[in-house]
Amino acid sequence: MGEPSHDTRRPLRISARALRIRLASVRAVRATRWGFLGSCLSAADILAVLAEHLRLADAGRETPDDDRLVLSKGHAAPALYAAVNEWPGDGSYAALGSSYQGHPNLSFLPGVGVTSGSLGLAAPAAAGLAQGMSLLGGTGRVAVVLGDGELQSGIALEGVLWAVRAGLRNVLFVVDANGFQSGGATPGGDVTRRMLEAAVPAFTAVDGHDRAELDRAIGRSFREAAGPALVWATTVRGKGMAAVEEKPVPMSWIPDDAVLAAAEEDLTEALRRADDRLARPAAEQTVSGRSS
Repeated sequence: MGEPSHDTRRPLRISARALRIRLASVRAVRATRWGFLGSCLSAADILAVLAEHLRLADAGRETPDDDRLVLSKGHAAPALYAAVNEWPGDGSYAALGSSYQGHPNLSFLPGVGVTSGSLGLAAPAAAGLAQGMSLLGGTGRVAVVLGDGELQSGIALEGVLWAVRAGLRNVLFVVDANGFQSGGATPGGDVTRRMLEAAVPAFTAVDGHDRAELDRAIGRSFREAAGPALVWATTVRGKGMAAVEEKPVPMSWIPDDAVLAAAEEDLTEALRRADDRLARPAAEQTVSGRSS
């Protein structure tokens, strides 16, 4: 792929996609009164950038030459569904028999990379998937989004370290480091970061809400890494929704309906403006990579 800067409309597409992800997540959680909104919002910019980079096939038609997007922190499923399926978010989230289960599930929705949700397990599974695609002679790549909390589990770290030992060139780990987990703040996040920085040769640390910086780091990782790469993206849980941002509440906490309704209205208007900018001729565009 070429340098992101060659495409002047790229930042606009990423910005609009990030807004769609946030809007779908708010809608889904509001309709269902269940979910992990803070995690969806912290990962939105990461998923928007990855979706721009990846060559994703139609669900169920993947070959070893197609890319995969794996959400290891499966509780942020609405954000993944919006990123890869342009799902608008509605009451089908986590509904009985729905394709859009509470956690990504290949049996219900082919195309979600791997079934995930038991934290830590998707990292080694994705590394195995990447190796299998490579052994079959495929050119496909696997991008894995993890949470900093789940990296406290041995199997998640072992999955990353195994990918390093195996020298896998077709896997990228992106850590959504929002500083929270189910029991509150994530302890020892800097220790985990420093350990990974020492272990992964192609390690990059970025602001996870600076989409231009994310775009450059992810593109560079895909193009230049001689083995597995890892991007540590520092994020804010609930980014884009003041009622959720950095609140020391359980990760499944949901604001009341009036707050969610106001957020949905604000995001709808922001997306309308973003789509309007995207529809203008390229010469009229003035863009910024940082989310508001």
